[in-house]
Amino acid sequence: MVTWITRFLTRPLAEDFSFRNQLLSSVQGGVYVFLFIYFFIPGRFTSDESRVPLLGVLALGVSVATLLANYVVPRLLPRLYDEDRWTVGHHILHTIFTLFCISLSNHLILTLSGNATPPFLNMLLMVTLIGFFPITMSVVLAQQRQLKRNLRRALLLNEALPERQTPTETPIPVPSPPEPAITFIPTSGKDRLTVQPAQLLAIESVGNYLDIYWLNGPDVQKTTLRLTLKEAENRLAAYPQFFRCHRAFLVNLGAVRHTSGNARGYQLTLHRLPQEIPVARGYVEAFEAQMEQANA
Repeated sequence: MVTWITRFLTRPLAEDFSFRNQLLSSVQGGVYVFLFIYFFIPGRFTSDESRVPLLGVLALGVSVATLLANYVVPRLLPRLYDEDRWTVGHHILHTIFTLFCISLSNHLILTLSGNATPPFLNMLLMVTLIGFFPITMSVVLAQQRQLKRNLRRALLLNEALPERQTPTETPIPVPSPPEPAITFIPTSGKDRLTVQPAQLLAIESVGNYLDIYWLNGPDVQKTTLRLTLKEAENRLAAYPQFFRCHRAFLVNLGAVRHTSGNARGYQLTLHRLPQEIPVARGYVEAFEAQMEQANA
């Protein structure tokens, strides 16, 4: 039982904290609260004459509180809301925080409007009972659909790569005639790296530096240079096999050996590279299009 709960809470989720998505969700939350109280809690808080205006203000407060919790706070605490580490457990805690903000908004509005105000803990309990399970279940079900979709798409992508599903003991062959070599020149220091496109496996952004993984014969080498990933992306713009799949990763699609799916996106296994490389949610569609085009 404990193992099952742990696995459930650590299950990866993809959450879209963009302004557009959260604005829409906030408006929907306000409408939901208005309709729920109007139809299921008649006569609550105030007299019939002023009930609709008050419910409108409460609904507006719900929308504002939800937008602050779901958009402003993630912008202020980006590390805490890192999508690569977002899980069911994180989402449940965030949902509780959002409901706390909504309860605070409702309590403040009722107090300022001179209406009967229940104790804050009672307000929090009522808001949680109304909103927690619909919010959590809707997200979990949506993520389950996304997981199934990504698993299905990953299987199709792997089936399109029959010759590359099993890693070989030989390095990736250099095309003939070979493409022009790529030279990475750092912004500071004398070190530079020149490789053939087929040698380059992946590039990872680490602070102000890049870890460049490339094939030196049968072995994978890592070279660290002071460069930004955007500069490397610009340098590789003429080579369609290189794809930015994450804010911190750029990969050689020709080196992809296997694709696995989760609710956030994909995980890529590359030729001779021990670690998996993520494809973030915002890059999924472009990645699928690139892989389909490459395997056509």
